[in-house]
Amino acid sequence: MSIPSLIPSSFLPHLPRSQYSFSPLLPSDLIAHVSILRELYLPPIHGGFSASDVFDDEQDTHVERRSRREANSNPSIDLVHSMEGMGLGLSVALQDGTGSGERGIEGGRQSELEDNGGEESGEEEEEDEELHLDPFEREWAEKWLGGVVRRAQGWLESVDSEGKSEETKEVEAVLRDATAVLAMMAGTSAAGSLTRHLAFPISDALAPALSQLRSKTSPNLALSPETNMFLASLSTSPTSPSALRRALPTSTQTAHTRTSSGHNNLPTSPTTSLTGSSPSDTRRKRRKPKRQAVLPVLLHDAPMGDHLSVGVQTWGSAILLGRQMALRPADFGLFLPPSFERGVRVLELGAGTGLLSILCRKLLDLHSVSSQPSTPPGLVVATDFLRSVLDNLKICVDLNFPPRLDERGIETSTDISRDQGIHIAKLDWTSFPHFMENGRKADDVDEEEMAPFVDQSFDLVLASDCVYDETHAKLLREVAGWVLRLPDDGTGDQGGTFHILSPLRPTFAPELESIDTHFPSLSTYTPLSERRKAATSSVAPPDLRGEGLGLAKGLKLGARGEGKRGVRGRKGEGRVDEAQGYWWWEVGWG
Repeated sequence: MSIPSLIPSSFLPHLPRSQYSFSPLLPSDLIAHVSILRELYLPPIHGGFSASDVFDDEQDTHVERRSRREANSNPSIDLVHSMEGMGLGLSVALQDGTGSGERGIEGGRQSELEDNGGEESGEEEEEDEELHLDPFEREWAEKWLGGVVRRAQGWLESVDSEGKSEETKEVEAVLRDATAVLAMMAGTSAAGSLTRHLAFPISDALAPALSQLRSKTSPNLALSPETNMFLASLSTSPTSPSALRRALPTSTQTAHTRTSSGHNNLPTSPTTSLTGSSPSDTRRKRRKPKRQAVLPVLLHDAPMGDHLSVGVQTWGSAILLGRQMALRPADFGLFLPPSFERGVRVLELGAGTGLLSILCRKLLDLHSVSSQPSTPPGLVVATDFLRSVLDNLKICVDLNFPPRLDERGIETSTDISRDQGIHIAKLDWTSFPHFMENGRKADDVDEEEMAPFVDQSFDLVLASDCVYDETHAKLLREVAGWVLRLPDDGTGDQGGTFHILSPLRPTFAPELESIDTHFPSLSTYTPLSERRKAATSSVAPPDLRGEGLGLAKGLKLGARGEGKRGVRGRKGEGRVDEAQGYWWWEVGWG
């Protein structure tokens, strides 16, 4: 039996004509279908992968076969195979290159890895998994949810309000779930706040440390049952659309189980599966998925109060950058060589919900546990400007690093030590450069929250999707110039790295161009030898003058390699206006 396409117009049951009844549908059936819509349009694992995305190395995966077919049909396409089967939907090499697979995005270099589910069922199934994103199908789902809400409200209004029968409780559950999904499909602001569950595949070297730490983790009573269940279930992979097909009830008589806490569990037994026993299914059963260690991150998205408070929500740029960092932390400079004999220092600008900061902190903790001898824990500082964003950022940090109770009372996770742990600070891009240029005068220290952390420079600076005005790129450069670690001529170390990732939004073209203007390729500057000669002169022209910490050495900030690169994320991962891809700048001194 073939597997039907998982699209709303196909699998959603027709609702009765009556506006006061669900008959012959059962509330359990409706809740199951609402849960499927939640997984399709609001997947809880935005940075993760599915079990079918990773296979045993010796197996001939669908990704490999598809790559070979495309390479044979179009020799100019050079897919990168180093991360095949991982379901990452992106391949971004930090090294410069001009492979034949790179295609330009408005002057940038685009690197893209096909995002395949990994199921051995051909290209048709992959296309089916994307059909639910069609505007018609999304509208169909929203209208169906609206019909469910109206009928649930009508039924509840028509019954006796005194006392609550089991049927009344079930219909209320239908109304609650359908309303929540409908609101979230309309936007986070309409839905209110929500907790996002993200999981990031990590490098094999960190997997033993993750298992060691996870064995010591106990449920946090301050978290919801769903969140604790998510954290406890990471031995298995998050659900993918292909797996959802096997969770759909086959008839209106399918029983829907519920936990004692009232949370829904989709039926997953073979009797309720839509998968048949076709030869392809037999082959799929014989395939043993290779387990991939994943690192959980919890984020709290709050409603946006106005156009300035975009930082209270999570955006695709941070997820994309975080996914790459989790797999190759050393390539991003997150793990320092032993010769440094100190912990790494990480700064996130415009942190928002703090995804990158939280992920870096967790990766550093794993690295400290797995290293022999153990490496210093390092410091992570997450910064933003608006008080509403900083308050929400604190919530996100506490979700991942719960406050501890000791003899002194509650100690927050951000107050462990000034030179380690994860900290939150307000950073005003307009005043901070002036504060640093004036030598961090005592009068300004009390007003500048970053003051305790700038006694040393930072090895890694991150900024994802935080340029919303043409003036922001210039401010970013000025801030980075005063915090990014300088190169060491004696050891050949190139200094710290500043990563900038920004989506290609059609309405933000001037803002994107401003980043390119203020972070040109280092190769476009006057040779460093000439700038060093002019560094001591007070009348040196701008093209020979250094900046920030590099002023005395004639050093400037610029994009390494050939400049920005064009990259793409996974479908459905970012917002609608991020579908065109992203520009990525790797900035350093030169």
